[in-house]
Amino acid sequence: MSFYSIRYGLGTEKKISKSQSISIRYFFERSKFRKSDYAYATHVLQLRYKFKSRKKKLMATTSLIHSLRHAPLKILAGVLLGMSAHHPLNAQNCSFNGSWNGSSCDCDPGWTGSDCSELMILPAAPSSVYNPAYVDAWGASILKDDSGIYHMWVSVTDNNCDIQYWARNSLVVHATSSSPTGPYVYQDDAFPVMAHEIDVKRGPGGNWVAFLTAGVDANGELGYSNYGAPCDCDSTTQLAIGACNFGASTEPTVICTASSPYGPWSDPLVILRPDTLIDGIDANFSAVVHDDSSLVGLWRTYPQGSQVHWVRATNYLDPSSYEWQEQETSLFPAPYDGLTPEGLEDMFVYYDDDRDVYHALIHDMVAQGGASFYDGLGHAYSTDGENWTYTGEAADANVQFTNGTSTTSARARPHFLIEDGQITHLITAEQVDANDWTYTLIEPIDTSSGPMSDGLLFGTMPACAVYPNPTENMLYVEAAEGCLLILRDVFGKTLFEISTASALTKIDMSVHPQGVYTVELLKENGSFCQRVVKR
Repeated sequence: MSFYSIRYGLGTEKKISKSQSISIRYFFERSKFRKSDYAYATHVLQLRYKFKSRKKKLMATTSLIHSLRHAPLKILAGVLLGMSAHHPLNAQNCSFNGSWNGSSCDCDPGWTGSDCSELMILPAAPSSVYNPAYVDAWGASILKDDSGIYHMWVSVTDNNCDIQYWARNSLVVHATSSSPTGPYVYQDDAFPVMAHEIDVKRGPGGNWVAFLTAGVDANGELGYSNYGAPCDCDSTTQLAIGACNFGASTEPTVICTASSPYGPWSDPLVILRPDTLIDGIDANFSAVVHDDSSLVGLWRTYPQGSQVHWVRATNYLDPSSYEWQEQETSLFPAPYDGLTPEGLEDMFVYYDDDRDVYHALIHDMVAQGGASFYDGLGHAYSTDGENWTYTGEAADANVQFTNGTSTTSARARPHFLIEDGQITHLITAEQVDANDWTYTLIEPIDTSSGPMSDGLLFGTMPACAVYPNPTENMLYVEAAEGCLLILRDVFGKTLFEISTASALTKIDMSVHPQGVYTVELLKENGSFCQRVVKR
């Protein structure tokens, strides 16, 4: 019986299987716990995982330990190690995106792979974009308010200009929708020119907290960039009309707060000035703010490529409380250390309250294996906000649409839409439409179920197996002879159908695009169904 199963069996029932729950109860009974102890422990830990405050979590755990003070020392040690410790045994094997079952990972909904570091992205509707006419839209932050309305804050370029002018022409638009995938209706210019790299989070007391790169004028208000007023551009060529110089952004990282997603927003609080950095460019800042006002985040410098660093603060509204990692020290080892061209950028930091773990999505531009170019989506995690592990590619550049078409995405400015602790959608920038305007894309994450290691078996049909899962090329299906084997895509379309003539059937998945598929086996005495991921 692993402590991991104890922790989540008692704390968060939905994350474990029925058999694990039974084994937990068996563990308590064999250990001579009273039934009242079991019930009380379950109750306390269920409350514990509703708390966002780490102080309240500790208090709840302390109450549990106190209630079991007469239990054998061995069992108390198990409770201490498995429940009061922040992180369950071997959870790092699954990138803290799943549970370790003793031999492999059972991934949380939305994640797959041997270490649960790869996203399961479903095809997006062609309309699931923010793409206003004659505007480049560059990534977005989306949150749902308490009334169920979805709020998008998206960086757009002003005056018909191409995205290359962003450091001079970017502003942040606020739009709303009753659906996570839109359509989003323009509300107002939330942050005027120049404002970019928006990341909105909820703060203490339900406050709305916006992190962004922005121009700040002499009066301490949002204003133009150091380059001056925004350029005017031709709507056909997207190029400046007349002379209009621009370059890398040299604007500070600021925080604005509001009690409502509609504003009004506070004047900017400057927390990082590029002129204090060796490279002197925008910081791609992203962070989470806890109920006690403490902050954990990531930022970047650019020695030879983009290099990531950690930041912590005891009070997000007090710049003097910020602790910044030394800017010449990389958070990640080579080749992600900023000494490789391009590097890692556009971090999106989020927090798993159940596991007390920080995660990040990252735009990965590190070309390896002799390649001259790469764009993809990376993932990282940290248990303390300072020591981070980069798990590698979470998604490549391929995008599938529900109408059967496809495109590519650089996966720039990535964000998750997170509802009730569950990731539901991926939002990215740097997709280009037929008219060469960039747009913001919203892709659904497959959250239909949890672990994919086992299929669903019905009736008296003999055991079946489908492997490897995920797969890149060949898929093997072990089943009794005479079964009807069907491979379907995510829309239910039949791609392959055969009556099994032997105990092992091969399916060539190399001819199918990346995505989620279903293998069905039908026989008169039962059926079997298994989801499969094609990388």
